[in-house]
Amino acid sequence: MLNNFANNNDILLITNAIKKYQGDIRLVGGCVRDNILKRQTVDIDFATTLLPYQIIEALNIAHIKSIPTGIKHGTITAIVNNTAYEITTLRSDIYCDGRHAEVKFTNNWQQDASRRDFTFNALYCDEKGIVYDYFSGIQDLKNKQLNFIGDPETRIQEDYLRILRAFRFHAAICSQDKLSDIIIQSCTKYASCISKLSRERIRDEFFKLLSCINLVNTLKIMQKCNVLQKIIPFEVLPNVISSTVISHTEPIVKLAALLRTNKNEFSIDKIRDSLYLSNSDKKLLLSLVNNNLELPLSIMDQQKYINKLGKKIYCYLIKIRHAELTLNNHDLVQYIEYADKFVIPEFPLSGKDFLAIGYQEGRHLGDVLKKLRNLWEDSAYQLTRHQLLEHGKKLLD
Repeated sequence: MLNNFANNNDILLITNAIKKYQGDIRLVGGCVRDNILKRQTVDIDFATTLLPYQIIEALNIAHIKSIPTGIKHGTITAIVNNTAYEITTLRSDIYCDGRHAEVKFTNNWQQDASRRDFTFNALYCDEKGIVYDYFSGIQDLKNKQLNFIGDPETRIQEDYLRILRAFRFHAAICSQDKLSDIIIQSCTKYASCISKLSRERIRDEFFKLLSCINLVNTLKIMQKCNVLQKIIPFEVLPNVISSTVISHTEPIVKLAALLRTNKNEFSIDKIRDSLYLSNSDKKLLLSLVNNNLELPLSIMDQQKYINKLGKKIYCYLIKIRHAELTLNNHDLVQYIEYADKFVIPEFPLSGKDFLAIGYQEGRHLGDVLKKLRNLWEDSAYQLTRHQLLEHGKKLLD
């Protein structure tokens, strides 16, 4: 029995709204699983016997805002205290092609549970805290064991994203050596089908995987199954992210650390073909892979790199280099603390300063400004505006 949910007013508000409409409702999936594991959960989802239009009516009666976000598949989003909660009608699959599913609505809880991927994702909890476990998911959680509901090969054929989800939950929940032979064989057999998925779905799932703390062994198994190669199409060395320095960073930083292990093969185009990256992610990835820091760094070097890269990229790169070189974390802390305190000064000159005293605009002026900026950085930002201006005149004359 779980008592944590009983104290959540939002959950009680939604539950009471559905109950008053004569519907049955339970929490489902990740929020129940995470609660059992005593982990913080991000999303709270519900399953109900009510049909989508009935869910909307029930919420309206209770003055709860509803959005028909996925009404075709039975999902309505309720907004309570500016938080979104998905409520989905019980379903069973009638057709799956590896990417999409057609569903029919049901009032059978076990049918709904049987369409879910893994045993510990098919857990339900009612408003009293009673957990409904149709496929021994709680026992699998205790054993840190991943099991598909039904035959792994069949379930993967229904949705090839389940290959990546299997590895994500292996990294997040399971003992690192606990992945059955049949799951490994099934993932290997259908690895090539990952390319049939949209790049957005691959990216979202892979980044969730990279969010896990202990994922080095998982990535190695993915390599053996030829799954990782469908996302990163060249050889990489997962051990680099075993360092605690990297293991707690953002997914994009872990991806950069992996890509840096084979710089000769890296190109952003190869990654773009398998992962749908935003422009900001592409820019960050290129900065982290293509730039390098030769440690240790003097104070002047630190200032230069912070000024050149910006604090965010500099700190990410410092962490990556410490992981690559397996250096003492004490040095890392000092570098990060210095970056936090260091205020990047504003370059005291611009082209307008030279135009104002009669010099012509052009490429030569731009080159001189770059040289002056380098001199200013080499002086640890001590050269004054007047000194830089005088030196610039000599270069321009």
